[in-house]
Amino acid sequence: MFAQPTRQQPQTQPPGPASALPETATAPAQGAASAQGAAAAGSSRHAQWGQLIYLGFYFLPPLMLPTRPWHWTLLLLAFALFLWVYQRVNQPGSQANWPALSLLALIASAITPLNSGSMAMFAYVSFFLGFWLKGARFVLAMLILLGWQAAWLWYWHPSGWLQAYALIVCSGVSLSGLVERLRQAHQQQQARSNAELESMARQLERERIARDLHDLLGHSLASIALKAELTDLLLSRQQTEQARQQLAALQQLARHSLQQVRDTISGYRAQGLQTLLPALLAQLRSNGWQCHVGPEVAALAADCPPAIELALTELCTNLLRHSSGRQMWLSASAQQQHWLLQLRDDGDCRQLAPGAGLDGIRQRLTALGGDFSWQLNPTCFTLRWPLAAAGHGAAQ
Repeated sequence: MFAQPTRQQPQTQPPGPASALPETATAPAQGAASAQGAAAAGSSRHAQWGQLIYLGFYFLPPLMLPTRPWHWTLLLLAFALFLWVYQRVNQPGSQANWPALSLLALIASAITPLNSGSMAMFAYVSFFLGFWLKGARFVLAMLILLGWQAAWLWYWHPSGWLQAYALIVCSGVSLSGLVERLRQAHQQQQARSNAELESMARQLERERIARDLHDLLGHSLASIALKAELTDLLLSRQQTEQARQQLAALQQLARHSLQQVRDTISGYRAQGLQTLLPALLAQLRSNGWQCHVGPEVAALAADCPPAIELALTELCTNLLRHSSGRQMWLSASAQQQHWLLQLRDDGDCRQLAPGAGLDGIRQRLTALGGDFSWQLNPTCFTLRWPLAAAGHGAAQ
């Protein structure tokens, strides 16, 4: 029924990458936000004054009853003063303005001897009492207002129906103020919840990107480092032809790594395990590993979520970095609606400290509804995830 004042909230900048964007990217967003804010402010101002239409009841008694010209003059002056004070009380985002609200009640009381329509002004006062006060303070303030309105109206306009009408209107409007306060509180709570969810989503996205870059760049940089060391060794032995071959392979690996980073940043995986696996095996073999791949891996490669590609890349990187073995076995099988992928090697590993790579694999498998485990002597890494996760992972 009445305009809806808003409670003032501290202005905080939500966490996120927006502050790190260049000015050319943030300027349009800021301009759009400013335009939306201006439009909202304009609409709020229209609503603020549009709700004053209910003050038309203020003019019903003098229009229906004989009214002298000087009475009309006083009524219009009181109405204009009421509008001026109301504008001070009903500022969007302002705190409770008790002096101004008291002045509204004083204007309504002062004009009551000339016009019983002052009950419309008392109704606006009751709305702000319901919006600003809670609990016992609200009940006490409404009892005082209703008692004063009833006594003052009865003194100047003794009418039973007028008393009942004023009581019903003032009480009902005060409850609308209370409902409006609860509605705005719910909206603010919802806005805070949405901000928290957005913050969590951004954090999860950062972690996902960090895992992707770690898995991709970790493997590529480890391979580049090994080839660079091998090239240096060949040059020290005057084996220039072999060194040139390693340099050519190093250049190709660097280009391939750059393309992988671009694909990751662009948000897609174009190669798939069918293309990735031969490249990983070739990289291992070029570093002296003998690779044994089970026939079931081909079936898995045709229906594999991107998370498994990155997990397998990380495991092959670990072999190059940390394993003392020279033979690797990769096998896959479908067991009870789950894929099972195992990677074993003949290295002697008695202790394994999980780091960012293994933790990233575990998180990826957990997101797919699967699990990740390993054992030592012999070293064996096991990845297990549901068959239905392949399509889900590709969609993600």
